[in-house]
Amino acid sequence: MRRNEGPIVEIPGISVLETVVTFFVIPTVMFVVISVLAYAMSRPKKAKTSALTTIE
Repeated sequence: MRRNEGPIVEIPGISVLETVVTFFVIPTVMFVVISVLAYAMSRPKKAKTSALTTIE
């Protein structure tokens, strides 16, 4: 006979699909989104062309 100190709540395990989505797909998508946003914010700006190129 087992003797338990408190209430035992048994929860069902998660399926293989839930495991893959939770620990692979979601972190990968988050990494890609953050990488694209970081690149978009820090990429070099293109120089604007100007009709006035010299000051005389």
